[in-house]
Amino acid sequence: MSGATDLSYQHPQTGEWAHHIKDPHGEALHCFVNPALEVRLPSERDSLRILEIGFGRGANTAAALEKLREINYAGQVSGMGLEPNPAFLEPWPQKPPDWGEWPWWNSLETPWTCQGRLWSGFVKKAKAPAALPAEPWADWVFLDLFSPNKHPQDWPDGLIRALSKASRPGAVLTSYCCARTLRNRLREAGWQVERLTGDFRRDHLRARMP
Repeated sequence: MSGATDLSYQHPQTGEWAHHIKDPHGEALHCFVNPALEVRLPSERDSLRILEIGFGRGANTAAALEKLREINYAGQVSGMGLEPNPAFLEPWPQKPPDWGEWPWWNSLETPWTCQGRLWSGFVKKAKAPAALPAEPWADWVFLDLFSPNKHPQDWPDGLIRALSKASRPGAVLTSYCCARTLRNRLREAGWQVERLTGDFRRDHLRARMP
């Protein structure tokens, strides 16, 4: 996939990159999509609802849609993204042609659909937990905020409680972040937490809601 550094972006204060700059697509699959797919297979008799916190330019949701195409999933997909720092994305680069279908490209807060499929969604320029659903909604939760040690303002104390309320029974949450505080908060909220060993920048996390 070309233009990897264009896909990622940096926090202007700390310089932290939002994605692995050499292979952001591989990181999205390895740390977010595949761990979710392994334990929460989508059923075509139901909808699959994807909630991404720290949407950015949508790398994880795009990788998820690509993976669903690959396994010929023909059911309904609903996506919801929250991006707390939309100004960091500017200016949006030109989308390389080999990135496939990213229907929200350069148009956050404009509802998106995938042509010929029952797949749709929207992104809000908003922070969690205030903008999260108040009732169980999500099946896959991608938690991809900047690191909590450097950016605690993006990880308020009420975040995990709100994510738990917004997740349906059997939901799976994935994140690059394995911080002890995050693992403890998830366990306290009733999630079953695993630390997964892998490639790229660091180990990653998967949590399941019973």
